[in-house]
Amino acid sequence: MRLLFFWTLCGVVALSASAQDINNLGHQSWSTENGLPQNSVHQIFQSSDGYIWIATEDGIARFDGIDFKIFNHENVPAFTSSDTCCIVEDAHGALWIGTSDGLVQYAKNAFRHYPLTDVVVSLAIGDDGDLVVLSGNGLLRFDGKNLSPLALPSSATPIALAKAADGGLWIASTAGVFEYRHGDFRSVPLPGIAAGSIEAMGSLPGGIWIRTTSHITLIQSGHLRTLEAGHDLPVTRIQSVLADSRGDLWIGTNQGLFVLDLRDGNNSPQRQSALSTSSILSTFEDREGNLWVGTETSGLDILRRQNFRTVPELSDRVITAIVQTSDGAMWAGTNGDGLDRWQGGKLQHYSVHNGLLSEIILALAPGADGSIWVGTPDGLNHIEAGKVTAYTSADGLPDDLIRSLLVGGDGSLWIGTRRGLAHWADQRFTVFTQANGLKSNLIGALLQPRASDSSHDLSHDLSHNLWIGTLNGLSRLHDGSISTYTTKDGLSGDVITSLSEGQHGTLWIGTKGDGLSSYANGVFTSLHRSDLPQTIDSILKDDHGNLWLSSIHGITRLSAASLVACGASPECNPRPISYGRSDGMPTEEASATGHPAAWKTIEGQLWFATRKGVAIADPDHLSENHIPPPVVIERFMLDDMELPLSATEQSIPPGHNSFAFQYAGLSYAAPAKVRYRYMLEGFDKQWTQAGSRRIAYYTNLPARHYRFHVQAANNDGVWNETGASLRFYVKPPFYRRLWFLLLVVLGIAAIVVLLYRLRLRRLHQQFQAVLAERNRVAREIHDTLAQSFVGVSVQLELTAQLLAHSQIDAAGQQIDRTREYVRDGLAEARRSIWDLRAATAQHTLPTRLTRLAERSSTENLPIQLNIGGTYRPVAAALEDEILRIAQETLSNVARHANASRVAIDLRYHSNRLTLTIADNGRGFDATDNSLTAKGHFGLQGMRERAMQIHAQLVIESAPGQGTTVKLEAPIPAQKGTATNG
Repeated sequence: MRLLFFWTLCGVVALSASAQDINNLGHQSWSTENGLPQNSVHQIFQSSDGYIWIATEDGIARFDGIDFKIFNHENVPAFTSSDTCCIVEDAHGALWIGTSDGLVQYAKNAFRHYPLTDVVVSLAIGDDGDLVVLSGNGLLRFDGKNLSPLALPSSATPIALAKAADGGLWIASTAGVFEYRHGDFRSVPLPGIAAGSIEAMGSLPGGIWIRTTSHITLIQSGHLRTLEAGHDLPVTRIQSVLADSRGDLWIGTNQGLFVLDLRDGNNSPQRQSALSTSSILSTFEDREGNLWVGTETSGLDILRRQNFRTVPELSDRVITAIVQTSDGAMWAGTNGDGLDRWQGGKLQHYSVHNGLLSEIILALAPGADGSIWVGTPDGLNHIEAGKVTAYTSADGLPDDLIRSLLVGGDGSLWIGTRRGLAHWADQRFTVFTQANGLKSNLIGALLQPRASDSSHDLSHDLSHNLWIGTLNGLSRLHDGSISTYTTKDGLSGDVITSLSEGQHGTLWIGTKGDGLSSYANGVFTSLHRSDLPQTIDSILKDDHGNLWLSSIHGITRLSAASLVACGASPECNPRPISYGRSDGMPTEEASATGHPAAWKTIEGQLWFATRKGVAIADPDHLSENHIPPPVVIERFMLDDMELPLSATEQSIPPGHNSFAFQYAGLSYAAPAKVRYRYMLEGFDKQWTQAGSRRIAYYTNLPARHYRFHVQAANNDGVWNETGASLRFYVKPPFYRRLWFLLLVVLGIAAIVVLLYRLRLRRLHQQFQAVLAERNRVAREIHDTLAQSFVGVSVQLELTAQLLAHSQIDAAGQQIDRTREYVRDGLAEARRSIWDLRAATAQHTLPTRLTRLAERSSTENLPIQLNIGGTYRPVAAALEDEILRIAQETLSNVARHANASRVAIDLRYHSNRLTLTIADNGRGFDATDNSLTAKGHFGLQGMRERAMQIHAQLVIESAPGQGTTVKLEAPIPAQKGTATNG
């Protein structure tokens, strides 16, 4: 008793749960054909991040519910042997894998090998966090740095290793069982159990189980029970044991899997039929309560609790309509296979051989005292006490094709046909058609509510109202008067397919292609939502306030109150839950052929007609998954190149266009129903609803910081709001980096400064050009018009003197010379203004200089001209400037020198010409710089002209010694011009 009390104290507290129905477990299997590395599964383990790990004889596999990723000797050098036995995770999140050639550690996406001299048998983590290894040579302890031997007391040989519920370790040996805690061993006596035969042990709610090859001993809450192979189990060898969280003990044997309900101490183990007689090596329960099974030759299996079950006897029928009669029997009409009655596990069949008008059943309605009304394409049948009575159009029906049936509160029968609505009461038919106010004679669903109508537009009891679904709206029959409502009144659609009564007088209306509508307080409301079926074949309300909607895409459950609160708003989520084949339905395609296609039984169970039998749900015992699925990012691909995953921000060089993120929600209850949403922060403004898609693509991302965030929801719509994230930074190209932008700014600034300075230079040059032009014009006026005017003035003074002395002829000659001066002055002015320069031989520098000398020569001032060298044509501008300098010099001689002789020498050289003008006048001080201030600009103009043609001007003079002006001007070389001197 003290031993039993000890096991009670160190056991775990039992979890209250409903009994496991082993006949309602979904089964799925995987083998090497599905990606498993090898079919002998020695252990199944779930790591803290949510992955399922499978140890096989050809490496380990990581499973996310859809795909396997294999690690073995072929792709991971750390696996010197691919034969693995066991997996365990330490407190730091590192995985330890036992192989036939030592240990392999998996941490931070890297593998490391620790060699041992013998095969690893089992692994466990002690309460101090150290790894304990059971190998063929005994126990070893790894403290994070080194492996060291761990010796049992009395030199016992360890056989098995297991973790206790309180964190300690149990070690079975040839000398008995020891408890290892805080680095110390303590012997645990087990009377009646041969110590050397123990192969494994584990925790039970309130106790412990001990397994040998042929026995299982259960010590629980002071009770001891032993199960023996060949006696309690029809097998020869027991190979694995698992106590799950629901209070069931799963026993793997060499001939299949068995389950024992630990809450009942007298029951016997039951075989799990899905695994047949497979040899079971390992069992495991994940965090969602799914049972994983590893077999010896068939691979990996999973058993999941399902919310739907079927009736095997009806699995080959296309069910059209289903009802329950008052005697509790379930009736199912079929499409061509007659009518079936199911009760107490027995099936009774009705067909045309029993008197039915047709094998095709379109409508059913329960009658009084266990009877039933049956609608077919060929008329109406009534089955009572096994007797079949038929009614056709010959008896008053408007049409033989019966589409729907309803027994009213007064026991009368309403019949929907293609040609109107019939009412069977007092042994006669009354017909309602379009002539009576119906908008369509094609009648579908019928409903007569049982609650009172609180709407202000109807003061009568709803039981006096008959709601009629048609192809052209919803009609209501009240006291013989028919009213019809359509989309104009608020319905989401006019083709009515199903009707159901809700709480507080609410009417739920299903349509074809337009979703759901409701009627409450006299108002129709459209509830057309994208997250609900668009064509609703049937509507049922359970006792928990939920609506169940069937369609060809499965069955949807949601809270009626949440739906009313959300209405048609897409921003509000009423959290609908969809059911399909993974939930136990024989097919997702619910039947839409007859009425009613779904039924709520007296016991509260919901029966749905499908094309492969019936689907039955028990709303009181639904398996709901409230665990948010862990989310992992499995791959980060850049232009089809996979990048390593990192917890820190990754830098992406520029020039990449395609970004892909592969992720997974690690829920194994229904992996195909896991839903995802993701957002790339820095790019997306809202969540992208990805459905079941497990990869996201982005292209041409601008350079900036990003955070990819993904969330997942399990099969019951529970979201993991934390999700998984990955940060990365797309670097900008060089032309978008700061240093380059600064260089560009500096470059632009330099260009602006340069352009500004060029502009200033240009403006300065323009100013200098204008100033030079003004000076040139001044010189032109001084040297042409002014000189001409001076000459004219002198001639006129001479003419006046001659006239005063009555020398008429001489005066006339002076007047003629004056006219010639005027003409020459005008010509020079025009030439200066229009810049009419000629390069002909008649207007060369020698010719023009000769004419100037002749014009300036007088009797009192004779001018001698000497021209030497070989003539060379020069630019007209150059000749003009030389001529103006000569003209200014001769003018100065005539006006100021008081000379009696002037000599002009023009001489051409190979690359220059020289002009020398010498007089014997009174001369002046050539060093006097005040002449300009005194109004004498002639010399200044001569120097400016010399500068214009890059010539050298030398003026030699002194008072009383005459004046010599020397000009030496370069002659630019011209193509084809002689250069001899």
